[in-house]
Amino acid sequence: MDGPVKEIQWSHLPIVFSEEDVDLLSFPHTDALVIDANIQGWTIGKILVDMGSSADIIFSSTFDRMNIDRNLLQPADVPLIGFGGKWVNALGKITLPVSFGDLSNPRIEYVTFDIVEMNYPYNAIFGRGLINKFEAIVHQLYLCMKMPASKGVITVRGNQQLARDIERGVAPGQRNVHLVEADKKSPPLKEPKRDKEDTFQQECQVKKAPLDKHLPDRQVTISAALEPEEEHELLEFLNKNKDVFAWLASDLRGVSRDIIEHRLDIDPKIKPKKQRLRKMSDEKVAVVKAEVQRLLDAKVKYPTWLANTVPVKKKNGKWRRCIDFTDLYKACPKDDFPLPRIGKVINDAANSHLMSLLDCFSGYHQIWMKRRRRKNELHNSFRNILFR
Repeated sequence: MDGPVKEIQWSHLPIVFSEEDVDLLSFPHTDALVIDANIQGWTIGKILVDMGSSADIIFSSTFDRMNIDRNLLQPADVPLIGFGGKWVNALGKITLPVSFGDLSNPRIEYVTFDIVEMNYPYNAIFGRGLINKFEAIVHQLYLCMKMPASKGVITVRGNQQLARDIERGVAPGQRNVHLVEADKKSPPLKEPKRDKEDTFQQECQVKKAPLDKHLPDRQVTISAALEPEEEHELLEFLNKNKDVFAWLASDLRGVSRDIIEHRLDIDPKIKPKKQRLRKMSDEKVAVVKAEVQRLLDAKVKYPTWLANTVPVKKKNGKWRRCIDFTDLYKACPKDDFPLPRIGKVINDAANSHLMSLLDCFSGYHQIWMKRRRRKNELHNSFRNILFR
């Protein structure tokens, strides 16, 4: 191949298909690849391997049977669009461990799934994300998938009879085309409770627009009431500054020290303090673990524990992860110049032609701490401050 070759962890391990991999009822065929896999410790069957899907999906009926709390789901803002342009909103996203192979040669990877509430003949769909994560090779004609592992190649075979039974049950006597859309005969989905942000967006009639036509899934939310010239000017401005957007947690590299650094104004008389560890219920521990994984995805790593995590349940049933900074507040003198009153902020915005709202609920913008700090500063162990 032309150009540089990027070696990966498994580049040395060849994957080969031969006639020995053909174990089918009939050949050739047009059947789907339906497999079993272990997800979060559960053996899940009737999983469709769809190389045309950009999303990895677990359907809500299967997700609920796995006894995973729905409160652990993270927001999924981008709808899933299927064949024919039909789209459906996911209940949320969650990262779960997926494993293949046996105890002698296992392979485990963490995959982010969209949880979708709809009637579907399969329990889950494995798309390109999972296939690329495992660096797997799919031979559709052989109904066989192979992936590298530490002690050799793992072979996962499809169940041809099960695939045919599912296809006949969905559309007897017809060719089935898989759609990511709700079944017309299924009962209507219950509309989730809307928080203040959702209500505000609905009242203001907003719409989503892609910043780059080559990346249609990366969209920004703008007002639907803008004039064509205003919309074009706004999107052009956002496109010129698209490098400031973080679409994944791994994109957040922190704000440059040349722009800003943070320093805690600590009373020199206060001694450093480490809070006593508080015990939490199993439900709260699971919430904290999910948040820690989000921090790790954002490349926020610090081994020293100083303050307790306090999970607080919101009105919509989801969890908010807070930090008990009571001791820090006591050590910091009161700010003589607090934030302006909300009434003044509204009055200042009244004469403006355009207004922009920055929503950071799903990302972390890291501002580095100033290198030179007093020896007895309380937070001399903190590397950065996280703003949500």
